[in-house]
Amino acid sequence: MLLALVVAAAILGWAVPGPARSLDRHQAINAVLAALVFASASTVPAGAGSRLRALAPRLSVVVITAAVALPAAAFALSRLVGPAPLRDGVLAIGVAPAEVASVAITGIAGGEAAAAAVLLIASTLICVAAAGPILLVAGGSGVPATRVLATLALVVGLPLLAGLLLGRLTAAGGRAGDGFQVLAIVAVVILVWLVSGQVRLSAAYVALAAVIVALIVTSAAIGLLLARGLQRPARTAVLLSVSMRDFAVASGIAAAAFGPAAAAPLGIYGVLVMAWGALAARLAARPPA
Repeated sequence: MLLALVVAAAILGWAVPGPARSLDRHQAINAVLAALVFASASTVPAGAGSRLRALAPRLSVVVITAAVALPAAAFALSRLVGPAPLRDGVLAIGVAPAEVASVAITGIAGGEAAAAAVLLIASTLICVAAAGPILLVAGGSGVPATRVLATLALVVGLPLLAGLLLGRLTAAGGRAGDGFQVLAIVAVVILVWLVSGQVRLSAAYVALAAVIVALIVTSAAIGLLLARGLQRPARTAVLLSVSMRDFAVASGIAAAAFGPAAAAPLGIYGVLVMAWGALAARLAARPPA
């Protein structure tokens, strides 16, 4: 159901972009992302902490390896794109942190949402520290770390804490847990609609879309390799966290380092990566053979 809704929302946003673009000018994407984080955190089970302690060494390896491998993959694939702004936009994807929505989609897929949240926070901190130097080497300008941190604190930090607290107070389960799950699904669909409304297609975007698909496939392969040997819930969290990069943060990084034109590819990436997340959730939610 999620995959069908994501595709329908993407088509609607692209065909009738006016409302989505108008809402985006009023920070609608950040508001929906905050709702996603809140809904996801509210469904984290009470016993997740002990499981995370056992997974901590492996999650550390995942975060560090992804921080090295993804920028390298993005740089290599960006060389296949012609216009410089589009090339720079692809590079910004590689240095972006894990997608905020990956936490919600991990929960929808029956994965370890708490592990996905930890990976999100850790990758965000690494992104803030490493994005500037990496993009300076690639020919961009510095990225304002304080602005990125402030935005992520409002969009990720506060909703995450509020959701965890509410989950403990209500012992989210049964109807309460189902309600938060529905909220997460609705937020994902609205997010795809908002992002698809920002897409402006041209001939140059055909090659760009192919490169972005190749980057998502490469990221998913890296995620599967890093998740090897883990139990299924943790494996789902690692796969989605590594293969889904935050298009909203990447857009801000691209604009800050290379100029507004470099943020243009991020709309297409946002739609494609959310569709991939929905597909991966559908596959992961199937019962094991």
